[in-house]
Amino acid sequence: MGTAPAMQPSHTVLAFRTPIGGVSIPAGQSKELGVVDVSAFERIRVVADERIGSGSGINVRLTITEGNELVAQLDVLTLTPHSQVTRVYEVPCTKLSIYADAMGNKGTDALDVLIFGYKD
Repeated sequence: MGTAPAMQPSHTVLAFRTPIGGVSIPAGQSKELGVVDVSAFERIRVVADERIGSGSGINVRLTITEGNELVAQLDVLTLTPHSQVTRVYEVPCTKLSIYADAMGNKGTDALDVLIFGYKD
């Protein structure tokens, strides 16, 4: 009988998440969801989902931030009600600001955003 190989510890951590239960944004409005320090990671995985029952769609803007300056957009994730987007990025900066823009003109949209960081 052999022994199973030792499990390697996970190098992935949850670096950011919106509050449990999601964030609601009235149609036509924008909201800063947070700023996350990504300097300790090699890659990040962004998972965003718009909750079922939302009124329209949401754009999630990932913005490269240095100090207090919004330098450039890394990406814009477009969501529709009950959809999800997952993307992986090589870490391009030290901080990432996350904003959500509810695109409709009536109702409320709700979403969840999680960012996982990975370092080898």
